[in-house]
This record gives sequence, structure tokens and C-alpha cells, in this order.
Amino acid sequence: MTYTPPKLLTFEEFIASYGDNPRYELIDGELRDVEPTGPHEEVAGSTAGRIYAEILRSNSHWLIPKTCLIKPPAASATALRPDVIVLDRTKLSTEPLWQKEPIICNGSTMCLCGSFTKKLDS
Repeated sequence: MTYTPPKLLTFEEFIASYGDNPRYELIDGELRDVEPTGPHEEVAGSTAGRIYAEILRSNSHWLIPKTCLIKPPAASATALRPDVIVLDRTKLSTEPLWQKEPIICNGSTMCLCGSFTKKLDS
């Protein structure tokens, strides 16, 4: 029997094939299925809503995109999907991919980024 390792994807291949599918992330070239559960979405939605209410109250220049990918600068074959991300609207012009794809490459554009692994007690 022979072992065939999974085919590694580049960032560009991932974007072309899975960029619009919120079910997948790319980590070190490996496709990862990150389909969330209902309770997971409940926590992420509630958290985003509370943060957005504070953004509105403080009249801040921040925004919470509906969907977004993060391309870490040191990882050439990684694309992460945060559950909630808060971006500085004034820094979006420095993002090289933002105008064509909801992809963040510069850490300075992110004000807050988080992923949840379990439902928290309210």
C-alpha cells in the first residue's frame, strides 16, 4: 500500500476554488473544513452585534464585514476566516486585495479579530 499525501494548495488556488465558500480555510496549504454549528453562529452573531452597537454609539470609523479572509504576511499558503473581525475603515485603502476581494493582508487594518470554539454561558 502506498500513501499519497493530500495536494497542498497555494493561496491563489484556494481563492479561485474556495474563496466564496465560508465553509473552508487554508492553513499551511491544507484545506480545512470549518463549517460552524448553530450555537457557534449564535455566539459569533451576538458578539458582532454587541461590538457593532458600541461602534455606532461611539461614532467610530470601524466596520464589521459580513465575510472576510485574513492572509497573514508570513504565511504564503494560509487564508483564515475569523468569526468576527473589526476593521479600521481609514486603513482599507492600504489593503492590496480589498477592492477586488474581502481579504485583509495588513495587521494594522484589524482592530479586533476573533474565532470561537464553543458556546459561552450568557
